Amino acid sequence: MTDDTTKTVHKTLWSETLIEVLLLALEKNESDNKIVEILRELKQKKFRAGYITDKVRRSLSDSEAARVKKLMSQV
Repeated sequence: MTDDTTKTVHKTLWSETLIEVLLLALEKNESDNKIVEILRELKQKKFRAGYITDKVRRSLSDSEAARVKKLMSQV
């Protein structure tokens, strides 16, 4: 049996995992199509573009954040 707390924790863990997947894909220089796929999932989870680009900027670089910002327009 699961309660609301368990559901919230799972959603949060999955959401943070998606952010990590995005960062790894960017580090590996995956194709734009792959990055857009991940960004679509993040958008479905209600992540704001500013939050995503800020995370990328802090974890990787300004140039990767600019790439993500450009690709967000395709989502």
